[in-house]
Amino acid sequence: MAVASGTCPSCGAPIEFGVGSSIAKVCEYCQATVCRSDRGLENLGKVAEIANVPSLIAVGDSGTLSGRAFTVMGRVQLDHGAGPWDEYYVTFDHGATWGWIAYAEGQWIVTSLAPGHAVPAYGSLAPEQDITLGELGSFRVSEVRQATIVSAEGELPAAVPPGAVRYYADCFGINNAYATLDYGDMEGGGYEVFAGSVIAETELQVTQAGPRSTERIKTKHIQCPNCGGEVPKLNGDRATRLGCPYCGAVSDITLQQVVAQQEKLMTTPDIPIGATGSFDGVNYICIAYMRRGSDYDGDHFSWEEYLLFSAGIGYRWLVKDEKSWVWSLPVNLAEVDMQGLPQHAGWSGKKYPIRNRSDATIEYVLGELYWKAAIGDRSQVLDFQKGVETLSREAGGGEVRWSYSANVPWAVVAEGFQLDVDGPGGEFIQAAGTGWNEGEDGELVSQVVVLIIILVLLLVCCNSCGGCGYRSSGVYFGGGYYGGK
Repeated sequence: MAVASGTCPSCGAPIEFGVGSSIAKVCEYCQATVCRSDRGLENLGKVAEIANVPSLIAVGDSGTLSGRAFTVMGRVQLDHGAGPWDEYYVTFDHGATWGWIAYAEGQWIVTSLAPGHAVPAYGSLAPEQDITLGELGSFRVSEVRQATIVSAEGELPAAVPPGAVRYYADCFGINNAYATLDYGDMEGGGYEVFAGSVIAETELQVTQAGPRSTERIKTKHIQCPNCGGEVPKLNGDRATRLGCPYCGAVSDITLQQVVAQQEKLMTTPDIPIGATGSFDGVNYICIAYMRRGSDYDGDHFSWEEYLLFSAGIGYRWLVKDEKSWVWSLPVNLAEVDMQGLPQHAGWSGKKYPIRNRSDATIEYVLGELYWKAAIGDRSQVLDFQKGVETLSREAGGGEVRWSYSANVPWAVVAEGFQLDVDGPGGEFIQAAGTGWNEGEDGELVSQVVVLIIILVLLLVCCNSCGGCGYRSSGVYFGGGYYGGK
């Protein structure tokens, strides 16, 4: 039963509002944004056609999130210059309350309005700044940006004129806490705080009821807009960039536009794109290969990064440089001890001394990436190392991400992906040394077992608290977002 109804002031079609928290609705017939007030229905202007961005839920869907019932009432598409992304307006507990749901890097972010909290001025915010939001606790700023509203559909909890600019800051807290400071259009000094948490995809159950595009339902391939080649989908509807294995072109999957030209990769990566592997009982698929490089003391160094995905865990990285293979996990920046920066950083009860500073640049990409990567993208990197463990900080584009890495023998990687242990992935690794004892098979196995136990514990911890991403950028209007745009 509708809580309010009328006719669209643009085309005269019937307009109904399903819940009391909805203030605006996009007319499904003429795409006008209709706002309701005590004076009636007002036309705020037509929105652009919804872009076919990667999406795992749709307007009209329902389900449970960590056991809490929700219904998707509407979505907004925003853009900060690199292409559009979605946020979803939802009601919880059969309309009792409302909030926002966002998807990022294999986890879901759910937030609700949290009024009555003082926040710093937008101009005073910076990444890694610590703030306190009353009883919500302490948070650390991860990103400060702005975005433009480009489209919308369904019902919305506020008037969202097309072309309006939103200013925001995304923040993380310990134990899966998350908050977005939404400063609106910066006029009048108003702001809103949305608070919630990051949860694993396994905690989401969806009943599909809303309309989805034909392409998303039927196709199992991504077509390269440069050469027309059909690349098998490995990551569902999550990827935003494609490095074509046939011609090498890098394209925006949503816009079907080539964003960079690169030569076809002449050698097969050590871990083939599409290969599946199992580590500690978790099944992964290798969805992308990336080469990055850095100049240091007049020399140029390159290394390879392999992006792995598991629907229940999210994204992980395997990295190969000239000396070792490394398994990399995301780290919640709110849980990093930064008091000793830049000389050392602390995490999980350990202190890591600084090893090096560098600028890392993307040189080549292949496969599906969850963020809008571009050839030449540069980030500032700090590596803090203790033994074979490394804590890394990457900064760029107004945001900061942290990760934890530990060396892992090629033999373990090869076994996980059922690859030849004497294959190219192991070349030069033993000769260069990795911190693993290679003198006795028994000692090597023992050290592998110890490392696996450590990684399992960290993986469980990271997954249970929702994790945190890196190599990403973004915002969700009101709800917050931390990757994939």
